Amino acid sequence: MMFLHAGSPLAPHDVMRAWSFESGVILPLVITAAVYAKGAKESLARAKRSKGTMKGEVIVFSCGLIVLTLALVSPIHSAGGVLFSAHMIQHELLMAIAAPLLVLGKPAVPLIWGLPVSMRPYVGRFFSSSAISRTWSAVTQPLVAFLLHAAAIWIWHAPGLYDSSVSSEAVHAVQHFSFLATALFFWWSVFHSAERRNGQGFSILSLFLTGIHTTLLGALLTVAERPVYQAYNNGAASLWGMSALEDQQLGGIIMWVPGSLVYMAAALYLMLGFLRRPTARVTNVASGIAAAMVLFIVSACTNHDTQWAASMTGGTPARGREAIRSYGCQSCHTIPGIQGTKALVGPPLAGIASRSYIAGVMSNTPQHMIEWLRNPPAIDSKTAMPNMNVTERDARDIAAYLYTLR
Repeated sequence: MMFLHAGSPLAPHDVMRAWSFESGVILPLVITAAVYAKGAKESLARAKRSKGTMKGEVIVFSCGLIVLTLALVSPIHSAGGVLFSAHMIQHELLMAIAAPLLVLGKPAVPLIWGLPVSMRPYVGRFFSSSAISRTWSAVTQPLVAFLLHAAAIWIWHAPGLYDSSVSSEAVHAVQHFSFLATALFFWWSVFHSAERRNGQGFSILSLFLTGIHTTLLGALLTVAERPVYQAYNNGAASLWGMSALEDQQLGGIIMWVPGSLVYMAAALYLMLGFLRRPTARVTNVASGIAAAMVLFIVSACTNHDTQWAASMTGGTPARGREAIRSYGCQSCHTIPGIQGTKALVGPPLAGIASRSYIAGVMSNTPQHMIEWLRNPPAIDSKTAMPNMNVTERDARDIAAYLYTLR
């Protein structure tokens, strides 16, 4: 890992030729990119509206995949075997840049549509199975995701394990997998919680605490008086004009400042978004964060979503219930709270507010829900759901009611 030529540590003049093309890394990246490109093309072709949002998601996911590729294939990877600071850059690219971009790209539907038609039902059934659903739900709970990500960061920075990751490709692969996987769980829980009423507090607190503990770890590495990791205490850093201790201090600063700033900046962004909400009040901010601190510890969420649903959709859940009856939605869907809905034509709508996608074709946002309710065939020409000529007001009311179903 640390040698471009046998027995010779990677030197600055060799760095631009030190690309890594390991089949175990390249093949998954190429296959993922190809499947996603095919699925994204089909998704955009099927969609009749909201193409701007979908294109934005494609760009974001593509950027995440590019950053992931740079972290694992570019000379940064090879330099990580010689310099602790380069290894730290690689880890920050994986956890703080690639992971949130991949999550924000919402790639689930394009990846499924990119598969051969014969494979899609099997893949869909696998990922919708109760075992997978329960596991995903467990690891993406805000508290659990935060603890898993924090544990991965701290455990892998223990001297013995970190040294092993430098000397063993197998251990190195496990380290990177755990970093990326827990980062995906963490960022998914952050963004998903931020979409829920009172969920902003979870997300902001989780980001803030992650910024704090990564700052602490970075500071400890920066102020250490001797090299912590023996794998880098071999004189190789001198080829780059640094001692092993200076290299370690640089790596610590990278985690301390730019690394932790990503989490802090994300927390600030969510806080500003919360303050801009029409129904937000300054007095509610402190109480919301305080409540989130308590709820974060006990990992519990409130079930009172009526006010949140109304504020996000501009509708009234009570009117939405009546509109659902008047349009006959219950004739095709089983809908909690609507009497006599045992229909099996369309999917049951229990928990629809917590789903990531609407009808598998567009991300689940209030605006997308309203657009879908008003004219489904305009968005997906192959849908069995007819255009019921739902007015905008009724669509907002129905969406408000549906967003209380968690």
